[in-house]
Amino acid sequence: MFNGIPTMMKYAARSPYQCGPSGFSFDNCLRNERLVENGISVPNRISTGTTIVGVTYDGGVIIGADSRATNGNIIPSKNSSKIYQLQSNIFAGGAGVAQDTAALMDVTRAQLELHRMNTGFRTMPVCCANQLVRQLLFRFNGNMKSNVIIGGVDPDYGSQLFCTRFDGTTNSVQFTSLGSGNMPAMAVLDSRWTADLDEESARDLVCDAVTVGVDNDLNSGSKVCLCIIRSDFSVHREELDLAKSTPVRGFPLVMKPGCTAILSTIEHRVVPWGEAPVRDGPGSNRGGGGEKENRRREHENHGPPKSKKRRME
Repeated sequence: MFNGIPTMMKYAARSPYQCGPSGFSFDNCLRNERLVENGISVPNRISTGTTIVGVTYDGGVIIGADSRATNGNIIPSKNSSKIYQLQSNIFAGGAGVAQDTAALMDVTRAQLELHRMNTGFRTMPVCCANQLVRQLLFRFNGNMKSNVIIGGVDPDYGSQLFCTRFDGTTNSVQFTSLGSGNMPAMAVLDSRWTADLDEESARDLVCDAVTVGVDNDLNSGSKVCLCIIRSDFSVHREELDLAKSTPVRGFPLVMKPGCTAILSTIEHRVVPWGEAPVRDGPGSNRGGGGEKENRRREHENHGPPKSKKRRME
């Protein structure tokens, strides 16, 4: 038993932070199963095929994202907001199904505000917001297709950054990326992030990571949105065009001559067009002299003809 709850049921059906129903309805999940059984295609969902990036630096947290929402091969929106404000000091970037992410952020924002009022209007720590999101995602067993990067600052713990996935797993990180373009973005972060980054360097790093993710992912694009949360609780948000945030490679991609070893060489003889041997055929207009000339040229080019061995019967 754990606080009156069986050990295998440590997480109750309703979070203790929630005073009423969660606001989520999964009736459409059952409806979609019946549609598939009857041979009817399931309605498409708008997915934010996303590249979102989070970085901590010496003085705060920066969250970056693109602004494209996709529905299969269709782009319904090029100005989709993927960075949400949960509190004045806490922001989150979401990747996944747009409807699920928006509903998750609305519920989390409301529960954080209620918790802030119940605790004497204190500044909410970032870990509190991450715990609420984690419990919501874990309770719905991965049915909410939403991945979240939560970042912010608080007086007790300073700058914090959390990476929470749709199944409720979470971890505290210094830099991270999520979404369909996370792999190229993570490559940029892993190669250039250091613990002593200043704000300008961290901002350029986030811009370059999002831009590289957009360049290598068809579902990401449009603009680069940034949210800078500083340790003095000031917040700066901006949007950049991709043309203005294209990263510059730090090294030229030029191969030096002689770096490849030559293992062997082969010489092929090329016969000029006028000296090519011409064989006489049934439709040829050449006489016997042409046939002798061809044999002479073949002898010069390939040597004397090999004698054929007579087969013994």
